[in-house]
Amino acid sequence: MPEPLGGKRDTVEGSDILQTLAEVAIALTGFTGIVAALRSRTDKSLTGYGLVRFRVLLVASLAAVTFALLPFIFYHLGASPSVTWSTCSAAVAAIMVPIAIHDTRAFRTYSDVMPKLDRRVAPLVAFVGSALLIFQVANVFVLHAFGPYLMMPMWFLGFSAFQFCRLLLAVEHGEGQ
Repeated sequence: MPEPLGGKRDTVEGSDILQTLAEVAIALTGFTGIVAALRSRTDKSLTGYGLVRFRVLLVASLAAVTFALLPFIFYHLGASPSVTWSTCSAAVAAIMVPIAIHDTRAFRTYSDVMPKLDRRVAPLVAFVGSALLIFQVANVFVLHAFGPYLMMPMWFLGFSAFQFCRLLLAVEHGEGQ
């Protein structure tokens, strides 16, 4: 294996936490599939806003897995830590913008049936997501560090966990929200 450009490394910085994030995100994705399968067997299959929440949850948990594992590719290619974190942050920023636009449009489509909690949390989610995007851009051009990058897989995992809880505890429209 070629020696990394920035010197010899034994492993990816933060590999333990990245692997743990990937494992938890995979488990969350699996549980989401189980919930969807169980709901389809009952008369409470996902439709409308619940289906949007389900899709957003899947995308967020798959993004958490992808971004938790992405640095390992660069490690095996022999990239230095600064190149790894800058490139990974660039990839996150490039993917995060279309995901955010898609999710915003999807949620706006169902704004008339969106639960009050989701309406109240949405500005906070947008603010934190925007701040994290700025950190990713700063990591590409200035910081070149693990910490700012780590915030994104953690964010996607936290967001997907929130959506999972909301999906489990969702009250169908018309039953009082």
